[in-house]
Amino acid sequence: QLGKHNLELTESTQQFINSAKVIRHPGYSSTSLDNDIMLIKLATPAQLGSAVQTVPLPTSCVATGTTCLISGWGNTLS
Repeated sequence: QLGKHNLELTESTQQFINSAKVIRHPGYSSTSLDNDIMLIKLATPAQLGSAVQTVPLPTSCVATGTTCLISGWGNTLS
């Protein structure tokens, strides 16, 4: 589901889109949740709006040692 922010409610912004392909991190552990990251190819394009946006990707790699920021959901400590 895209555009959903409250799991307890049906929201006007949510979109139900099937996945065409999923690629799970090869080091993922369901016990420890290490490497809890996955790429998902959508079966159909999402409708972009206030609740669903694309993420701008870099056009080149950053230099080794560069401090980078990440974001996500879930635990912040291992």
